[in-house]
Amino acid sequence: MEELSLSEKLCLVEDDPTIGELVAQRLRLKGYTVEVFVSAEQAWPKAGVILHDHYIVDILLPGMSSGLDLCRKLRQLSPTVPILVLSALSEPSDRIEGLKSGADDYLVKPFEMEELFLRVHGMLKRRLWYRNFPKLETTFHWDGNTIDLVRFEGNAGQGPFSMSQKECMLMKLLIEREGEVVSREQILDRVWGYNVFPSTRTVDNVILRIRRYFEATPSEPKYIHSVRGLGYRFTCRPSPKTSGDK
Repeated sequence: MEELSLSEKLCLVEDDPTIGELVAQRLRLKGYTVEVFVSAEQAWPKAGVILHDHYIVDILLPGMSSGLDLCRKLRQLSPTVPILVLSALSEPSDRIEGLKSGADDYLVKPFEMEELFLRVHGMLKRRLWYRNFPKLETTFHWDGNTIDLVRFEGNAGQGPFSMSQKECMLMKLLIEREGEVVSREQILDRVWGYNVFPSTRTVDNVILRIRRYFEATPSEPKYIHSVRGLGYRFTCRPSPKTSGDK
C-alpha cells in the first residue's frame, strides 16, 4: 500500500467488546494508532478537543445518541474528516441513511478485515489528496455553474445546494483533467481510494447525480460526457459530441 505522510490516528466507536478489540488490534498491527469508545457520548467530547484522522462508527450504540447522530455532529465539525460506518443493518435504506448522515462509506457486518483495511487506507489517501488542493482553486466556475470544493456546494444558477464529498471529489478530478477521458477505474482509485470492492457502476450512479445538478437535460449532457467503453470527460463549455460520447 502507498505510504501516507500524515499521522494516522483512528477513532473506533463500537459497543461490542469482541468486535471492538479485534478491529482495534488488527488496525494497530497495520501501524495505526486506535482509540476505542463504546458510545457516541464517550467519543464526541474528545472530538471537540482533538479531531482524529479517521472515524469508524457503529450505528446501534448504547445511550441517547446513535452512530448516525455522531456522524452528523462530526460532519458539522469538519467537512473532510473521513467517516466509515460499520453496521449489521444491511438494507439499502440503511446505507442511504448512513451516507445522508455524513458518512463517506458504509461497510456491513460481518466483513473481511482486508476490505476494512482497504477502505480505511483509501479514505486517508483521499484526505491527503484533498488537503493538497490549492486554496485559490477551491471554487470553480463554468458556463453559469459554480462548485465550491471546500463547502461542498454547487450552484447551477438557481441558488446554492449541498453536494456530497464524493460528488465534489469526482468533479475535482474531472476538472483537473478537463478535456481528457478519465476511466472509471481511475475515478475509483482516486475518489474512493481503492478499486477492488466497489463496482464501476458506483461511479456511473454518482455521475448521474452530478448531471442532474448541472445539466439542463441530463440524458443529453453538455459538460460531463461518457465515452463508451472508456470513462468520462468534462468540458467547461458546451461542445459537439464526438464519436463514442454520450
